[in-house]
Amino acid sequence: MMLKQENITKVRCGAYEENAYLVCPDGRSDAFIVDPGDDLNALLAALEQSGRTLSAILLTHGHFDHMLAAAPLAERTGAEIFLADEDRDMILDRKKCAYHAEFCVLPMPEPFDTLPYGDTLDLCGVKLRIIRTPGHSKGSVCIYDPIGGILFAGDTLFMCGYGRTDLHGGSTNELVRSLRMLFTLPGETKVCCGHGSDTTIGDEMRRYNL
Repeated sequence: MMLKQENITKVRCGAYEENAYLVCPDGRSDAFIVDPGDDLNALLAALEQSGRTLSAILLTHGHFDHMLAAAPLAERTGAEIFLADEDRDMILDRKKCAYHAEFCVLPMPEPFDTLPYGDTLDLCGVKLRIIRTPGHSKGSVCIYDPIGGILFAGDTLFMCGYGRTDLHGGSTNELVRSLRMLFTLPGETKVCCGHGSDTTIGDEMRRYNL
């Protein structure tokens, strides 16, 4: 099964306007979510409106604005949480995950269980490819549906930009290598970014000399 744009609901979360994505493939009663940020109520409302059960929570990396609702969502729904092992230390440490209490509605979570990513992940009838894209953090990943041509890029790639590299685990050299790898994907690939508007691989390739 492939993903289509109409299968994806974007939920903007928190003071940093992080984009969470509720993904509801056709013909299923279940769904998964990518990067549930600092707005549990909005995410629960989107899930309720979808009429789906939540089977999995996928984190592209460990920064606070992408994961604050993960633990409470898992607690309410029984969904499993996936995160690269390299970013496991970030969700346990408010400094490493850049948590800012003055900007946040949700508290810094207590330690919670995560499952590591393999190279692929079968969810809701969709076979996803996990692309390792260190640079914004050590364990950053992008989640790719090659059949549907959709990439959930987290903070690795934005429209007209890319993730900062001056936070815990960041590396400019690694990010450049990760962008070069992403730019080998088909140009028409739709990029669902962690912040801001959607874009395509082709549009972003034309902005850079990599």
